Amino acid sequence: MKALKHALVIMDKPKHDQIAFNRAQQLAKALADAGESAPELQLKAFVYNEAVTDAALDVRDQTALKRSLTRTRKTWLEEQVAAAQAKGLSAKGDAVWTEALARWTCEAVESNAIDLVVKTVHKSKTLTHTPADWTLLRQCQAPVLLCTRKRWSKAPKVLVALDLKRKDRNHARLNKKAIEAGCKIAALFGGEVHLVYTITVSSVLSDLDIVDARKLQKAAATQAQEAMEALAKPYGIPKSQMHLPLGKVGQGVNNVAGKIKADLLVMGTTGKTGLKGLVLGNAAEKVLTRAQCDILALKP
Repeated sequence: MKALKHALVIMDKPKHDQIAFNRAQQLAKALADAGESAPELQLKAFVYNEAVTDAALDVRDQTALKRSLTRTRKTWLEEQVAAAQAKGLSAKGDAVWTEALARWTCEAVESNAIDLVVKTVHKSKTLTHTPADWTLLRQCQAPVLLCTRKRWSKAPKVLVALDLKRKDRNHARLNKKAIEAGCKIAALFGGEVHLVYTITVSSVLSDLDIVDARKLQKAAATQAQEAMEALAKPYGIPKSQMHLPLGKVGQGVNNVAGKIKADLLVMGTTGKTGLKGLVLGNAAEKVLTRAQCDILALKP
């Protein structure tokens, strides 16, 4: 796992629980306690209010209102920065006026040395609107940690979702990165790593009389088990912590996550763009829809 030097933390609104900020501090403190360099926390408070563009206000009033709202948020953010610094963490903050939170974040990652983006997960999706979570999964080039309200246990269980179906270099690299990241985080907190891969058999093949679906599933399971064991061997992950559920990807992964009471799910995502990505989503999105724990999404 790449060393974390700069983590961009998307702050929740004032008076809300600071889920992402708290998780970022937890991770930074664990690194510091392990004698490693803790990342600088770059706190971003996004500010936007449609009232500022109200046609009834002239340009001067709009500017004054925008400055007032931004200044108020900056004052609040300074308190959050001070709280992190009081814990011995490196932090700085800035209030950003924009409605396009995800787009701004992706651009900031591309133009700055950002090693991790931390954000509280928000579960809402319609056909015509892509939420910030999905935009970050598709387009953000830095790893994205999406945080839930669930508190990590003292010895967290980290579930790493693998893609053993595709054999190309990008997916092979993603599998390795995901396992390394999962092992790194588990080691920091004294937790354990589990691996999961969902075995899916096309319903079209299953419906054909000439195909023995059970035989097909058994063969797929054997191949997946061998591939998973080969990947796990360098990291000392035992067979008892390897899972091969049958079914759909999102359902299979999250069923295992629930069964082992996972605190964090690590997975790779190559992302999709355009209408296809919006309508169909990708494996990461399908998992995210059902996820009840934090998700760390990695790019190749």
